[in-house]
This record gives sequence, structure tokens and C-alpha cells, in this order.
Amino acid sequence: MKRLLMPLLLGALIGLLALATLAAVTIAASGVLATRAGAWTLRVTVAPHAAFDVNVPGLARLATTPLGLRALDGQVRSTPIGRLHFRRAGDTLVVRCAPCMLDDRRLHTQVVTIDAIDLRLTARDGALMEGWLASGGVQVPFTARLASDRIDIDWSLAPTDIAALYRVLRHAIPEAAVATVEGRIEAKGSLRLPAATARTQVALDDFAVEGLGTERLRYGAFGFRCHGAPRALVTGDGQPNWIAADRLGALLPAAVLAAEDQRFADHPGFDAQEIAHALARLPAEGPARGASTITQQVTRTFFTGGERTAVRKLRELLYAVEMERTLGKARIFELYLNTVDWGPGICGARAAARIYFNKRPARLSALEAAWLAGILRNPHAAYRREFVARAPDAQRATAVLMQMRSVPRRARRHAAQQALVFAPAPPMSAATLRLGSGKARFASR
Repeated sequence: MKRLLMPLLLGALIGLLALATLAAVTIAASGVLATRAGAWTLRVTVAPHAAFDVNVPGLARLATTPLGLRALDGQVRSTPIGRLHFRRAGDTLVVRCAPCMLDDRRLHTQVVTIDAIDLRLTARDGALMEGWLASGGVQVPFTARLASDRIDIDWSLAPTDIAALYRVLRHAIPEAAVATVEGRIEAKGSLRLPAATARTQVALDDFAVEGLGTERLRYGAFGFRCHGAPRALVTGDGQPNWIAADRLGALLPAAVLAAEDQRFADHPGFDAQEIAHALARLPAEGPARGASTITQQVTRTFFTGGERTAVRKLRELLYAVEMERTLGKARIFELYLNTVDWGPGICGARAAARIYFNKRPARLSALEAAWLAGILRNPHAAYRREFVARAPDAQRATAVLMQMRSVPRRARRHAAQQALVFAPAPPMSAATLRLGSGKARFASR
């Protein structure tokens, strides 16, 4: 019996040592222990007083090795984003998150629930991986190159129904349940992690929306919230604070288009180039100014509010596309000029021209119109730093002036030589000082 047991035990011990050696070699080869300075690492806690650093790209590589695939197959883990279900499909790791909760203030001010997200990941030669990310009817294939300090991802989205994208985010975008959305989207780009730097190209074809009720803004009076006003205001045709398009003059509209949306006459309510540019540089606090057209800014005033998130941008797109059809360019621009925030409690062109220059909009000079248009990116800071301080930024105003192509070049040059003279500034209360603090939230459009 002893003669029989000894070879079996010896064989089992050799097998265990071989497995341990294989595991050690696999772990070492994956790079999961590469935690030198500059590497992308994650702190992992294995016991109340036991934690160590692991290399994130190495951990991804380890998970797709035969050893990792066997270890993860059938596992279920609860994580902050939801329950993750792991399974092995040949040499591919499949991870399903259902439901999935995304808590990122760049995405939304609240946790976004997505019914299910599926990830497939397959290791290829060297540090190359392939896979796809899918949810609902949206599937995004990608390739990823792993280094110790980063993961470089190239991805693409084949022509896909735009409605499918909105269905994925239906819990965060209530309009997705009531709007009829048509059209196709195609996109591709790259992403470097953990730096989150990206390049994106987006193409949208035959994008159309109906069912959101934007036609109510065609005529009549309506309420809106102007930043700094003590209460919601009523404006529209026939109201004292409303000024019709034919009484605005030519200079202020030309200056606003030059400063805010030079492609306004040509785009369908959104600017795909600006959207791609904004997606490629999402800061920690949310989308910055740059992707909003004048049409989208009107949707923010009347429908979506001003939170700086990707969900708000997606809601804006729906309203903007429908408004282009129901209202048309002329009405949209008229709405914008009569409601845009021009400083603390200064709502629309009539109030702005009167407070800053004590004039009617049609009586503004070219340089005055250019200055007003130039402060729209941060009107509250300009109110305090320039208007109250009697120190207008002539350089910025001149830059806008030079973009006003409807004004002859000689007239622009002559206007640039004129002095900017403000109307007397009203006394500033403590609340107005706070409103004019120039914080970044006023710069988002």
C-alpha cells in the first residue's frame, strides 16, 4: 500500500508544483505585478489589513489567459456598477453587467441605470486585445493595445439607428419614451486610458424627431427662467420685454452669429464637428462649452436646463432637431435673442442694450454689438469685471467685430477705432456680486 501511495503523492505534488509554476509564470508574464513608478495601478484589498497594488493593464491581460478564463468562468461579483457575470466562451472572456449603474457626474447628475451591458474580450498576439461592448441594439467593436502605464483603444460604431442609442439611456432621458426618433449614426474614434484623452468622428444621417411639442413656441407668450432673475419671466409676442426680429437692427444679430454660431444658417440644429470635438475632451466637471449651437441653447432655456452633463446634451439634440422643423431658423434666432442670459438678471437683447449702453438694440454701434456678443460666453463675469469696473475688453470685441462679414471691411476697421462707453452701472447688491463672480458654470453653452 505504501509503495502505491508514495508515487501517487509524489505525482500529485509534482502536478501541484507544475500548476503553481504555471500560475506564477502566467501572472508574471501578464504584467499584473508591474507597479513601478509611472505604471497604471489599482489598490486591491484582500483582507481587512492586507492590500497591495496591481497593474490594471496586466490584470486585463491576466483575465484573458487560459488560467484567468478558467478561474473566472461562472463567477458572479457584486460591484459598485452592478452585478458582473463572468463566463468563458472558448478563448474569449464574456462579462455581463445587468442592471448596470453608472455614477459619473459627467454623464448625469444622478445615477444612470442601463438594463444590460455586455463586454467580450479576446487576447491576441502580444499586448493586443479585441472585443466589443454592446447594449440593446448598439454594438461597438474595438481593439486595445496594453502597456504598463496605459491602454490605447480604437473603436467604431457601424451605421446604427439613433433611436437605439436613446433606448439604451431611456431611464435617464424621459423624452426617449415619447419622441419618434429617426435617422442613423456612424462613429469611430480612439481613447487612451487612464488619461481619458480621445479623438472622435461622428456622422448623423436623416436625423428627425417629432412628438416633443416644441411647436408651442411658434407664437404667443411663454414662461422661461433667466439666470439671476428673481422669478420666472413671461416673454413672447406682445410682451413688454419682447422685441421682434425686424426691430433688432442688423448689427447685433450679425455680431451674435459671428461670436456664437457661424454655421447657424447651414446646420440642422446641431454641429457634428463640434459634438465630436466636445466628446474628445470631456473634463472632470462635465462637457465644456463648444458643442452647443444657438438652437441647442434655446432648448436649454425652455426645456432641458443647464446642467453640464452628456445626458443634457443628448436631450438638447432631440429638442434642437425637432425645433428646426417646427419653428425654423428665423423664429429660433428671435427666441434666442429675446431670452439669452446677458448678465445678472439681464435677459434678452432689449434689456442688454438698455443696461449696458442705454440704447435700443437697433441703435447699437458695430463695436457695441460686438462687445455684447463677445460676453455671451461668460456674461456674469463680464458684468462685474468690465461693466462695473468700466474696463471693457476691446480686444475681444474687436475680434468679434472682424468676424462680422456682413459689415464691409473698411467699416469694421473704422468701428474698431471707436471707444466703448458704457451706460452708468446700477448699484450692485451682494447677490449681484455673487452672480457676477465669473464661475465656470456660466461659461457652459
